[in-house]
Parts: sequence; structure tokens; C-alpha cells
Amino acid sequence: LVVGGSNVAFGIDTVRMGRTIGQEFVNFGCIAGIGPEIILSALRPSLSEGDRILFCWEYGLYRFKRRDQNITYLNLLFGPQREIYENYPFLDQVVLSLRLPFGHLRDSLMTHLNPYADPMIYKCSWDFDAGGNVRSNAGVVTSEEELLKKSLDALCTELIVSSEARKTIMDFLGYCRAMNVEVLASWPNLFAHPSYLKNQIPRENIQRIREFWEDLSVPVIGKAEDSMLGSEFFHDTYYHLNTKGVKKRTDLLIEELKPWYAVPGAEG
Repeated sequence: LVVGGSNVAFGIDTVRMGRTIGQEFVNFGCIAGIGPEIILSALRPSLSEGDRILFCWEYGLYRFKRRDQNITYLNLLFGPQREIYENYPFLDQVVLSLRLPFGHLRDSLMTHLNPYADPMIYKCSWDFDAGGNVRSNAGVVTSEEELLKKSLDALCTELIVSSEARKTIMDFLGYCRAMNVEVLASWPNLFAHPSYLKNQIPRENIQRIREFWEDLSVPVIGKAEDSMLGSEFFHDTYYHLNTKGVKKRTDLLIEELKPWYAVPGAEG
């Protein structure tokens, strides 16, 4: 299973991986804004003994704060993922309940109670195949000019892995090891903004992430800069690849993973 936010859904073709490596792969790319706790709680029931997981975490996920104001995260906590919310410490529950905008709550109730409202208007517009891969990413929507306007704050400001993110991942690793599930880590797709490799802070952050996984005895596959691609490979954000970008990124990942799957001709 390839696990992460929408950079995975829009960046990795697990069907292509399966054809080349000869194993079944599943794309478990979600929305990074919902945070690692919700992503990993949803993943646990899908795991079986002998599975292998590859984390391709967005850089912002390492900074996760439980009291976040992301509206998608809040919608899930107060909706289908309420069990997670109810297991939070009381103070976290109080703070999160105050984070939910009143106007949003009002509109949600009105939509729910209105017999003429069409709930399908909120349906995700992404087109997924059976393996979890997005197939609605043809062409370029966001120009290079737009991508160059702003670099990614999560990579360009000093990274300290949050205590919530660290504990969530450590607990999940314990669960995986008890299940005999192997865990690997790699890097997210990202637009190759010139500021990333020229400046010291992004380089230091990348090294901190590598050390974070290695300290947890999780092997790190590939180099972060290899996953940073030009604007022609992106669809509509600096994380979402188009079909051409998905092929390029997937083929690179296949080469990096071959030694782990005893593919003939692979080194390692």
C-alpha cells in the first residue's frame, strides 16, 4: 500500500507498479489536510500479515497539530470519524468544538434538513479507479507562473516534527510490527521550486525527515529531490501530477523499489 495525502492519489499509478513488479499494489492516497490520525485509523482495518506499506507523506503532515482548523479535518471528526474525536483528551475536544465555524455548522444543518437539497453536490469530483488512483488529471491546469509565485511553507520553514505526528506514527509502527507488516518511507511529489535546493532550511528539513524515519528503523527509499519535478508534469497544484507526471514519478519509484521485491536484474 502506498500511503499519503493527495500527492499519492495524484502521483502514483499502482496499476503500473503491479504490472512491472508482479505484486498487487493499492493507492491509499487521501487528503493530507485530514491529518495522520484519521488517515492511519482508516488504513488499519485494511492491513493483513505480510503486507508492505510505503509512506509518501506530504511535508506538512510532519507538523500535524491535533487542534488544527482544517475544515475537512473538522468535518470528519464531527462526522464519520467521531470515534477518534471522542478518544481525544477533554481539553482537545473543547478546543476543537470551538474551531468549527458557526456558519459552516448552520449551513450543514440546513442542507441536512432541507428535503430539496441534493447531497451529491458535495461529492468529490476526483475520478478514482478500483486501485485508488486518480484518473481525472489529464493536462495542465496550473501554469508554471502560478507554481513559482509561492514556495511550500512546510518545507521552507524550520521543521520540528510535532509530538502528535510522532506519537501517531510510532503507535502505528507498533501495530504494523505486531502484524508483521513491513514499513518503508519515501518522498512526496512536489513542484521543483528553485528555492528548495538553493536554500539551507529545505535541505535541513529533508535531512530531519530522513533521520526521523531512520531513528524509527524505517528504511527511506530514494532522494527527495528526485521527486521534485518541472511544471509540465503537474496538474492543478504543486503536489498533484498530471498523467505524464504520474508515469514519470511511478517509473522512478518502481526502480527504487525493485530491490525490495526481488525483481530480476535489480541490485540490492
